[in-house]
Amino acid sequence: MVRKISINDLQNAVNGAYEEYKDLKKGAVDPRLGTVNGDAFGITVMLTDGRKIERGDVTARVALGNIATMPVHKLLFEQYTVKGLAKKAGKTSNHAVREFKLPVNTHLVKAVSLVEPQNDKDGKYNLIMDSILDMMGSEPVLDDKLYQTLSKEIIDDNVENKMAEAGFEIFDNAKTTLDDVAKLESLTVTTTQLATMGATIAADGVNPVTNQTVFDGSLSAPLTTIAAVEGNPSRNRRWLLKSGVPAVFSFAGLVLAIMPGVGAIAAYGPEVGKHGRSKKGARAVRYITNTLGYNVFGSARIEFVGKEEPVMA
Repeated sequence: MVRKISINDLQNAVNGAYEEYKDLKKGAVDPRLGTVNGDAFGITVMLTDGRKIERGDVTARVALGNIATMPVHKLLFEQYTVKGLAKKAGKTSNHAVREFKLPVNTHLVKAVSLVEPQNDKDGKYNLIMDSILDMMGSEPVLDDKLYQTLSKEIIDDNVENKMAEAGFEIFDNAKTTLDDVAKLESLTVTTTQLATMGATIAADGVNPVTNQTVFDGSLSAPLTTIAAVEGNPSRNRRWLLKSGVPAVFSFAGLVLAIMPGVGAIAAYGPEVGKHGRSKKGARAVRYITNTLGYNVFGSARIEFVGKEEPVMA
């Protein structure tokens, strides 16, 4: 079954989400970000054919945070295959470090440590950056101040030793891996760049902006699965039930939702709740998918129709 939705319907859904939540005051800005405009709010929807709808602060540069796990896993699937990665990673001991409140995401730490080459910090980081550039079509910008803040937290919180004491399995030098993670989490992107990354996953590895095939289409399904399962299982379950789309979140207020075969939604609102998820961004994504009746688990295939050229409202 195919459901056809017009571009005007999509435009109206984005506009509706923006108007509904632009004045929302919930949550707080992560103090590590320094001075940030708490009223900022931006939404970008990028379709797999390159058409896009945008509203609000879509040029604001925002820290990528744990969303960096997507281009990292793209590399891991290429290097190990899906089956090989599952075997290589084995049983994670993340549960052993949950008693510690760490300033970095341990899932991302393990993923980065697995990326080859090993014992080659610059080579590994440059490879990950190439993956990000391919999927976004343009370069992110490092927030050096945030990078220094995260690096200091890692040292002050004795993260390396805490992970070792907890038996946390890591596959490369812990110090350099943690430094790479701090850098990746401090990369800043716009919602346009982020939506392009998501749409590349939705389009079986074809970047809708550059029209370049940047990874094999067979990796789109496992990458979308990573978005669905990353983080706390209970929160993910509630999110999927309410929104119908897999999504990943940044502590800085970014949300990236992937709609396989359709496109992606990137939203930004700097005020986050206690679990580090953007209040405005999360609600905007849910508003759009619910308004359009889109659900990744539904039986209908969605097709956006209409020759209208979307414009920024």
